[in-house]
Amino acid sequence: MKSLETMRRYVREPQLLINGYRALGKKIIGYRCLYVPEEIIHAAGMVPYPLFGGPEPISLADSYLQPYICEFIRNVFDRALEGKLKFLDGLVLCNTCDAVRKMYDHWRTYIKTHLCYIINNPQETYSNHAYSYYYIELQNFRLEMENFSGQKITDENLARSISLYNETRSLLKKAYLLRKQDPAALSGAETLDMVMAAMIMPKEEANTLIRDVLKEAGNRVDRRQNSGPRILITGSIIDQPALIRLVEEMGGMVAADDLCTTSRYFWQEVKGDNPMDALCLYATQRCLCPCMHPAEKRLAHLQELIREFAVEGVIYFNIKYCDPFIFEGVMFKEVLEKTGIPVMVLEAGHDLSGIGQLKTRVQAFIEMLW
Repeated sequence: MKSLETMRRYVREPQLLINGYRALGKKIIGYRCLYVPEEIIHAAGMVPYPLFGGPEPISLADSYLQPYICEFIRNVFDRALEGKLKFLDGLVLCNTCDAVRKMYDHWRTYIKTHLCYIINNPQETYSNHAYSYYYIELQNFRLEMENFSGQKITDENLARSISLYNETRSLLKKAYLLRKQDPAALSGAETLDMVMAAMIMPKEEANTLIRDVLKEAGNRVDRRQNSGPRILITGSIIDQPALIRLVEEMGGMVAADDLCTTSRYFWQEVKGDNPMDALCLYATQRCLCPCMHPAEKRLAHLQELIREFAVEGVIYFNIKYCDPFIFEGVMFKEVLEKTGIPVMVLEAGHDLSGIGQLKTRVQAFIEMLW
């Protein structure tokens, strides 16, 4: 599909977007974690830019961070040390896991950006205490973004940014729901490319291309994804389609996924008349990752996806040394298998080391489902 290939090109060559942002005189704020409110950055006239890793092995970062720290975080920090993220004017992180907090400390010390900020989001969700605490944090963050950008964030501008980002979320979810079909109109790898592109692109341009994807997918005749066992993929962040493509090449149909680079990004929308109140509720009324409590909310969401997308098996991918997801995977496997859903927990290197062994295990799992 032409529209999808355009989006995929931005993922492969993000410098095209970066050059465009620079030409417009935009400040680019890198961020990591879905709990960072992009809308506040956008309403300040700046570009929120999610940080992904690269396929290269880690080199410089191993001199700064212990080798047992999350491979994804070490990979991102490695790219910063090598100067591949020097286009960033600032970095915003959230108080999620130990590895992110460690990167915040090291970034402030060794990486020369004008801004390095961490939002102290609460570890508990779905509570009045979490809401009250987080509201103050977001007010502080809003002021920080105003000071850094030199632009006042009015409620009107913030509401417009929320509306724009909600439109992106809505369109991405419509495309995602096409995977209920058998065979699906979009493969899992194609969905990952589309969502990652939408995350880094200007939302106006991304929304146009997603609408085109919806039209082209609806008219698709030659669907490359074969009808095999319906698989749900979840676990740590996956920012390259090779792992998802591996499952599809082995004969599985990735009918659904629950990842920071796919459905966690767009499944809910920001709702409410007061923009700050709406953003605060949006963050504290969803449990996206095992860094947050209660875990039962995430498990219930996974079980709902399994029912809605007629999933026959779950693959739980863990990036090496991603402790929160490693602990959660074992618990979720036990619960899901008691309900009759086979689960395979895999640990993968971010540089895809050992992919041959992964291929063998995935193939055996899919054959078992058949």
